[in-house]
Amino acid sequence: MHFKRFFDFKPNNNNNIFIIYNNGKVIYDTDQKTFLLDESFLVYENTSSKIGIAIKDNSNIYAVDVTETKFPLKDQGYNSLVEYDLRHMMSMLNENDLNLVGRANQLLHWLKSNKHCGYCGKVKIHDEKEGALFCSCNNVMTYPTISPCVLCLIKKDNHILLARNAMFPDGLYSVLAGFIETSETAEQTLQREVEEEVGLKVKNIKYFGSQSWPFPSQLMIGYECEYDSGEINVDGIEIVDAKWFSIDDLPRTPPNSTLSGRLINSYIEGHLKP
Repeated sequence: MHFKRFFDFKPNNNNNIFIIYNNGKVIYDTDQKTFLLDESFLVYENTSSKIGIAIKDNSNIYAVDVTETKFPLKDQGYNSLVEYDLRHMMSMLNENDLNLVGRANQLLHWLKSNKHCGYCGKVKIHDEKEGALFCSCNNVMTYPTISPCVLCLIKKDNHILLARNAMFPDGLYSVLAGFIETSETAEQTLQREVEEEVGLKVKNIKYFGSQSWPFPSQLMIGYECEYDSGEINVDGIEIVDAKWFSIDDLPRTPPNSTLSGRLINSYIEGHLKP
């Protein structure tokens, strides 16, 4: 599969395949067990957001937002179609399919949030060579924006630090996380976020891995590090609780489909008794 952005939207092309979003949810065919739908499912009129995102097996894959058409699933007789939240689909799809449906969400968000020029208010034009949007009033290119976010697993003796965000479901704990700010390196962000959120200093920062996180357009960058000094002191606003846990007494944590879950499970696997 070749990822590509293109805007030459041609109805009635037998090689068109669609990922259709409606009110922020992915339309899924339960009979065929796929989110890749053919042309018969699509309402073209007033489809405000559409973009080609990839080429697979000589077929063009488009991401389309039909929210403004009030896409009538049941009324059209498509009883096999349901709408799934993208987070729900993380447990259903393999990594390649998740990247594809996530890419669709990110680029549709980019189109919607950058439709008009911030200087003159006109609708922006697509520059196919650059893969960007621009306005003739200033010729400034607008590219898809990724928001990088750092995750960190802090280790101390045979324990790891896990925290509860105020927005988490009951009982869920995870690693600390924070967005990279202007002029910061990822490592500087990690140290700042840890000190701001739980009052600790860390050392021996090591890169673990990364994950695209299309909610709506983040890149998660994971690190492992070691406790250096300080006592846990949560900010009480973003973080409401943080504790040291052993692998024998872990709370509910994120699934392995997430980078935070993989960070935690990697530590567990490395400390299981043979």
